[in-house]
Amino acid sequence: GKSGGSYSDIFQGRLLSNGKLVAIREVRAHIFPEAELKKSIALELRIWSDLDHPNILPLLGFSMEFGPHPTFVTEWMSNGTVLDYVKANPEASILQLSIGIAAGLRYLHKREIVHADVKSSNVLVSPTGVPLLIDFGLSRLVIMSTREAGGTFRWMAYELCGGIPPEHWRDSIRTVATKETDVWAYGMTVLELLTKAYPYSHLKTDFQVFSAIGKGSLPQKPSNLKGSEENALWQYICCPCWSRTASRRPTMSELLEDLRDLEHSVSDMGNFLNIVP
Repeated sequence: GKSGGSYSDIFQGRLLSNGKLVAIREVRAHIFPEAELKKSIALELRIWSDLDHPNILPLLGFSMEFGPHPTFVTEWMSNGTVLDYVKANPEASILQLSIGIAAGLRYLHKREIVHADVKSSNVLVSPTGVPLLIDFGLSRLVIMSTREAGGTFRWMAYELCGGIPPEHWRDSIRTVATKETDVWAYGMTVLELLTKAYPYSHLKTDFQVFSAIGKGSLPQKPSNLKGSEENALWQYICCPCWSRTASRRPTMSELLEDLRDLEHSVSDMGNFLNIVP
């Protein structure tokens, strides 16, 4: 089988040694400049092979059998992406999934790794319902290659879109991803889980999304939030992530602490309101 995102194709295969199902991710080489591609693949292999965390999808290895560039081999995750998972499992806890994604991102940030492409399609779900982050090097090329990776605009922070003349909107995109832009995108990813839809789903084109974010237009509060838990995720997790001033956004450590407080206080929102700044 074959699937994929904007800049890679995912093939299903089996290991000859034990028949285990695996995912083989092959980069669409024609999208990226050759020098950048080689550098980014080498970076991702080095970064990913060093990572060890319950919310990071382990890299099993790489293969040179599918072309001139290494392909990444991981365990096949039949639950698909975290957005697929919450659509197929309405009873799934958005809070627990949000905690897992935050824990994985905090781990990366503590190791001074900026993910740079945080969104639901870069979070898979294990057979036991655990969210697992993927993509750690190639993500740095996504913003640089906006024509082919158009969907990424919906998760881009204000400072990546703001203050650019409309006629230069593609050419002048700021490409520096930071921990703070990861935090912005994390808030958008939690929003995806709450709404079961991509951010700014009412806007159809990249330019509309880019313009809206650049003008400071934030997502509206979803009308489908269920109970105090989902309302708290919106108010105390999503919204603080979207401060126009990057330095005023919470860190992933602070967000994880707030999420844990919410986890322990969800039955008593009065306590939670006293906990969250």
